[in-house]
Amino acid sequence: MLRIKFLLRQPNQPGVKAVYATVRYKNVTVILYPGISIHTSAWVRKNGINKPKEIPENYDLIDFLNDFAKLIREVHKDLQAKSPNTIVSPDTLKKAVYAKHLGEQVEKATAPKKETRVFIADFFQAFIDDSKEKKRLGKNGKAITEGTIASYKTCMKHYVQFEKNCQRKYTVSDLDQKLIDNFSNYFMQDHKMASNGSGKYMRTFRAVINYAHQKKLIKSEDMLDIKIRVTHESPDNPYLTEKDINDLWAIKEFDTKLYEVVRDLFILGCHTGLRFSDYGMLRTARIESGFMFVNQRKTNRLTTIPIHDRVQEIISKYPNGLPSAPPNQVFNRYIKELCKKLPQMNTDFEKVVTRSGVPERTIYKKFELIQSHTARRSFATNAYLSGVPAITIMAITGHKTEKSFMLYIKANGMEHAMLLAKQWKLNKKEDEEAHAIAV
Repeated sequence: MLRIKFLLRQPNQPGVKAVYATVRYKNVTVILYPGISIHTSAWVRKNGINKPKEIPENYDLIDFLNDFAKLIREVHKDLQAKSPNTIVSPDTLKKAVYAKHLGEQVEKATAPKKETRVFIADFFQAFIDDSKEKKRLGKNGKAITEGTIASYKTCMKHYVQFEKNCQRKYTVSDLDQKLIDNFSNYFMQDHKMASNGSGKYMRTFRAVINYAHQKKLIKSEDMLDIKIRVTHESPDNPYLTEKDINDLWAIKEFDTKLYEVVRDLFILGCHTGLRFSDYGMLRTARIESGFMFVNQRKTNRLTTIPIHDRVQEIISKYPNGLPSAPPNQVFNRYIKELCKKLPQMNTDFEKVVTRSGVPERTIYKKFELIQSHTARRSFATNAYLSGVPAITIMAITGHKTEKSFMLYIKANGMEHAMLLAKQWKLNKKEDEEAHAIAV
């Protein structure tokens, strides 16, 4: 049995180093050079592991080494078949491997090159199809969710429109910095899109380009010349305080039954932190011993949520199961109209959004900015201000990093100061109690 391992020459000296293979069998060790080099910074060498880092820049090299290892095994197998009762000598294996390897390299170099024209729009569709069919997985190795695929489709529609505006169909070989910058300007200048919106679509376009590189449609050296700027900002958005939620719950008169359903589901979101897309999952959620077990749609992750008294009241209000939420657009219109009835929601709220690189300040009435996602933001902010540890809130909201979680916390400077003062007061009380016990 052959054992093949790839190593670097002089791995402790930074720089571009030659890769070589050690081939071991029957107490024989053979050193073979595939004729390829790599920078030490792109190589993993620790805890007995020696291999190229699995990054887009190394995909071609990794495939090359896999092919070289396959060639060694095939050559050894052929030589062993010719002399079944002998051990293949190191010199014989070297000569045979190098001869066949050199022959393949010459054949590739002299073979007539076929020009393949792959249009970006066509590859974009293949990117979406492969994501749907689970041929392409996410970074976590899991299938791409329906919501993410929907955003891919929207981005592709924008790209097709971008090509129409340019009156040209681009191929993958046309990809360069100018094309990428023009596509980015399409969002920011033509559509006056906010930084977060354009950044979301450019993140998808970057994934498409990386996938094209993975499929060997873009060379590694060309990838070094491509930079995709993904912008993101965290604009101020209002949230509902506990008093606001109580006042909203106190509304008893509704124009139609649907207004009451929207109010109830919104408040349920304020006490569970669920996304709007998860409201439909509540009808089948398992509820027992004061807890709700919900399989979140976006992350496909089971979340355990304690049932707030008001949530229990809402659940009891609908003995045949919680009602379905109307479409998001309708839901947002109705919750704005309901919040407009609260005096504190008719106050001014300044929102700063960057468009085309320029900050735009707009004054809204607070109720105008309330939407379905405000409920989830309110849950996170109120829990944080009440002293619940961030890691506990994240376990319910499903945030993976504290950085992304903190984007949801919309407390102002005074509220943060009050939270700190509350903690100081609690610390002082604990110190006084500890001192009393000691005395």
